[in-house]
Amino acid sequence: MSAPARAAGPRVLHVVSEFSAREAIGRTITETATRTEGDHHLLAARIHDGQDAFGSTHETGGSLSFFTLQRADAIRRVVDELEPDLVHVHGGPLASVAALAAPFGDRPQVHTIYAWPRLPRPAEILRVRATPSQLCRSNVVRPRVVVTTAIGTRPVVGALTRAGTRAVLSPDPSVVERLRADGRLPVTFLPSGADADVRQARFEPDGTGPTVVFAGRAEHVRGIVDLVDAFAEARVHVPTARLKLLLLPTAELPAVQRHLDRRPTAGVEVVVGPVTDLRAELADAQVGAWPFAFDYTTSPPAMALAEAMSVGLPSVSTTVACVRAVATHDHDALLVTPGDRAALAAALVRLLTDQATWVRLSGAGRATIAGHHSWEHAAEVTAATYHHVLDPADTVGPHLEVHAA
Repeated sequence: MSAPARAAGPRVLHVVSEFSAREAIGRTITETATRTEGDHHLLAARIHDGQDAFGSTHETGGSLSFFTLQRADAIRRVVDELEPDLVHVHGGPLASVAALAAPFGDRPQVHTIYAWPRLPRPAEILRVRATPSQLCRSNVVRPRVVVTTAIGTRPVVGALTRAGTRAVLSPDPSVVERLRADGRLPVTFLPSGADADVRQARFEPDGTGPTVVFAGRAEHVRGIVDLVDAFAEARVHVPTARLKLLLLPTAELPAVQRHLDRRPTAGVEVVVGPVTDLRAELADAQVGAWPFAFDYTTSPPAMALAEAMSVGLPSVSTTVACVRAVATHDHDALLVTPGDRAALAAALVRLLTDQATWVRLSGAGRATIAGHHSWEHAAEVTAATYHHVLDPADTVGPHLEVHAA
C-alpha cells in the first residue's frame, strides 16, 4: 500500500506480531496512535481488524514469533517505502531479539514491553485447581513464558540497545522497576486503560436486584468458576443479587457451561459474544468482578477493570499483575488472593451491602482513571517519548518521566 502524504509530527511504523484492536495490545496501539500527533502506520504478521486507524497497514504473514526473520525482505520493502522517522515495536521482552534481527536499518526504535510473564509456582496452580490443558490454552503456560521466566534483564537490554532502541515504555510497573534498576535505557511508565465517561454506576439498596458483572474470555484462568461459586455464597446474604457473565467464546466455554449446569444458581445470566457497549453494561451494574487466577492472564492493565473504574463501578479482583497496574486494594477496588473463594464472596457481599464503602471506591476509581490511566495521558507520554528519541538535545521539550500509580 502506498504511503500517504506526511501528517504533522513524525512518521511512525508500529510493529507487532499479531494485531486486533479488540485485544489489549492492539487497543493500546490504536488508542495512543489516534491521539498522538504524527503519521502512523502498522506492520504485523497477522492483522485481524482495525486497519482504518492507520495511514497504511502491511501484513507480512509468517510465524508470529519469527516473522521478522522469515519476512525480512517484505519488511525491508515496507521500511524503504515508508521511510519512517522511528519504529515503534510492541510486544514482550522477546521482541528485543526479534528487533535485533529485523531489517529496520539505522532508524531509532521505541519499544513498548507490555509485560514480563513468568510461570506460576506449583503452589499457585494447586490453589486455583487449573488443569494442564487449561494452562496451556491460556497465556499462563506457553513456550515464550518459559523463556521469559528464565531470561535475565541484561540480555534483553543488551539486545534492545544493539537493535537501536532509544527508549522503552511499559504499562507494567514491575517491568518499569526491573529496567530502571538496569539503568542503561530510559524507561517510562505508560498509563493506559480507559477514558472518563459521563455514565455513572449507582448503588442500589438491597431488595432491588443489584447486579455483579464479569466481562472477558471464557477461560478458567480468569476465575469464572471461582466467581460462580463465590456468587452462590454471596447470594445467601443478598438473595436478590444477580450475576451477569459477558463471555467471549473460547474452547473452554462448554466447560464453563457444564459447571453452571452442575451447580445451578439462581440469578445467573450468561451472554456469549462481543458486547456492543461494554461501559453501558458496567454502568448498569453495582459490582464488577475480575478474579484472575494468575499473573499475566492478560497484559497490564486489566482494561475491563479500568473501564469499570471509569464509570465509577467498584470492583472485586485479585492481587495479580494486570490488576495491580491500575488498582489499589481498599482505595479504588477490593483485591483478594487468587483462588480464595471465601474472600471473594465476602468482598462481593461488602460491595453489595455497604453503601459507604461502595461510594468511596466508586469516586476513587473514577479519579484513578482520570488522573493516571486515561488514553489522553497515554498519548501525552507517547508523544513525549517520541520527542525525546528524535530530538534528545532539546532540553526544553516535554518531560519524559512518568511514575506508575
